[in-house]
Parts: sequence; structure tokens; C-alpha cells
Amino acid sequence: MVTQYKLDWGACLKVARHICYWDGIHREDREDFIQDVYLEMMVRARQNGGGLSDKQMWLAARCVRNRYWRAYKKKVLSLNIPIKDTTIELGETIADKTPDLGDVLDAKLELKQLPPHVKQLAKKLAKGDPLTKKQILYLSHFRKGETKPDPRQELCDQRRALGLCVRCGKESGNFARCPECREKMRRYQKKYRKRRGLSWQRTLRRYWRKHGRCPRCGGAPEPGHKVCAACLAKNRQYLKRHRERLKSGSNTD
Repeated sequence: MVTQYKLDWGACLKVARHICYWDGIHREDREDFIQDVYLEMMVRARQNGGGLSDKQMWLAARCVRNRYWRAYKKKVLSLNIPIKDTTIELGETIADKTPDLGDVLDAKLELKQLPPHVKQLAKKLAKGDPLTKKQILYLSHFRKGETKPDPRQELCDQRRALGLCVRCGKESGNFARCPECREKMRRYQKKYRKRRGLSWQRTLRRYWRKHGRCPRCGGAPEPGHKVCAACLAKNRQYLKRHRERLKSGSNTD
């Protein structure tokens, strides 16, 4: 018996293309992905009497999406795949010699003895964040041994160790500043953001996007996506609320 499909093929194509765009399906795999979505929808429509609702179309497309990324991750995690444009396998690039633990412990002891400012700069460099001109100059002087201990910074470190406010010396609890100093800092930052605008934020996001990081927070992006897992979840929640608003608006009309 031949099944008569009652599918809206235009809606099916729209759903498949939407999943391709928002879930980062690779460009060379998009045609095959759309065909797989069609096949999945036809299988489900055959079980459902020949038709599918909009919700069932989305479920079918997401099911194919999940299978695609599971297969992609298995391919990436395999050590037998060759490196691009070479005949060398990924497993051959693993070093045979383990690092000397004594050197690692010595490096950790040296890091503990570094000033707090230098540790903060090291964390920024490890994340790939750009340094300001003053931070670059400070780091250059430190490497040359030209920096002198700042008495104000030493006082802040002592107060922080005692659980006191780093600005006025009052009790601050689990915070670096007391409530009054935090409120002053909050008002200053609000005024500073209005005066400076979004120029620095745009520059930082442009830098993150250029280096393959999440353009919203700078984190590591999910495989097949341009944003990290947290920002991807926020985007999906926003799209879900947007679709609900559109449905509620259409129902009221």
C-alpha cells in the first residue's frame, strides 16, 4: 500500500534550513542534512497517517541534528584520523615523554611568589584577552626587574587577607569592599559606562570573534557553533519566548 503524504514540503524545507543556520551545520554537509531531515519526516509521517504537525517537524529535525553532531564528535575524537593536508595521524602527535614533575612544582612555587597584579595579567594572557598599554608597560618593567613594590597594593593585600575593605579598612565579609564602597563603585561604573559608551565592548567582541571565541562572553565555543554553551542556551530560550509571543499574537488575531 502506497502512503499518501500530507506534508507541507515548504514548511519542511523552512524547518530544515532553520536548524542548519542556528545549529551550525557545516556548509558542505547541509544538502545531505536537509535530505536526512526529509527522510526522518517521511518516516514519522508514515507512522502518523501521512501528516505531521509543526511541533513534530521540529522534533524530527532536532533528532537528525543530534545524530549529526554525535557522529561528528566521534570522528573528531578519533586518534586515527589524519591531520588536514597531511598523512600524519592525530595519535602520532602525542608526546611519548611525560613532563618532569619537579619542574612543574618549581613553576608553581614561582607563580605563588609573584605579585597579585602579575598573576592577573597572566590570567588575561592565558584567556587571550588583550592588555592595555599600561598593563603591557608594567609587564615589560617587571620582566626587566625595574618594578618596585607598591605600598598601596601591599596594604590592599593585607586588608583583603584579614577580610577588611581594601579601600577604607572596614569589615567587608566575603567581599573585597564594604557596602558603602561597593555602592560608590557602582555609581562610578554607571557614570563611566555612559561616558565611554560601547566602543570598548565592540572592540573586545570583535577581537573574540576574530580569534574563534564566543563573541558575547569570550568563552570556548561549542563544536559546530560560534558561541559557548551558556550563550547558546540563552539564545534558544530567547527564540522559544519569541515563538511563544508570535503564537499568542496570532491566536489573539
